[in-house]
Amino acid sequence: MAKVQIKRIYDLVMIISYVSASDVSNKWMLDHDFENNLDTSDLLWDTDGISSLLVCGGLCNSNPSCRSFFYHSSLKKCLGSQSYKRGLPSGQSVQQGWKYYTKSQQCDGDYIFNKTMGLCFKIHPETKPYLEAMDACEAEGAKLIIIRNDMEYEQVRNALKDAGPLTYPLNGLRKTVSNGIATWKWWNGQIPPSLDWAPFQPDNLLWNEYCGNFISVLGFPYQFDDVDCDLPNSFVCQKNI
Repeated sequence: MAKVQIKRIYDLVMIISYVSASDVSNKWMLDHDFENNLDTSDLLWDTDGISSLLVCGGLCNSNPSCRSFFYHSSLKKCLGSQSYKRGLPSGQSVQQGWKYYTKSQQCDGDYIFNKTMGLCFKIHPETKPYLEAMDACEAEGAKLIIIRNDMEYEQVRNALKDAGPLTYPLNGLRKTVSNGIATWKWWNGQIPPSLDWAPFQPDNLLWNEYCGNFISVLGFPYQFDDVDCDLPNSFVCQKNI
């Protein structure tokens, strides 16, 4: 019961803290060629105190001259640029933690293209129960995200960390029970070879946790967790291109 109450209280706190970011359109592509690199040429601004990637993207969206931006989640810094970066020019320097985004023409709406994963995804900060979250994804021509390998797992975790505060984001995992044996599967029926469960998870609290989500506990960001499918949580949708 304590876990349920904590989750519900956390829901309210996260909804309040995310209001300003939830309306931001962020049609951006992460450019891995510039990861951990910073190019300070052609800057429009260098702003501190930017709470999330979505807010940084919103600043660029609101400026007609902005073509791309750098964001550092730990430093909470956002650098807008009036150019698209190609190669590593003289103004570039190696600095850990920086990520570079350009406007993507490969994703519809406010989905973000991940070149490494080869798909578009969108982090929904608003909260919905599992089936409603799946319906919301499908209404956008998408599905709840599935993780096919360790590389994709790290990509999604990094995106969630950059997105700012989230309420236990749902993924496409569901649990089935046959002859007393529980099996976790993705919505497409595939069984993941392994899952990086958060400490003490899955715990099947109150014997009714049949859906999968991501949770951050004990300093480990966004590992797998089991959750009551009827509890509203944020969620992540994906589109193949």
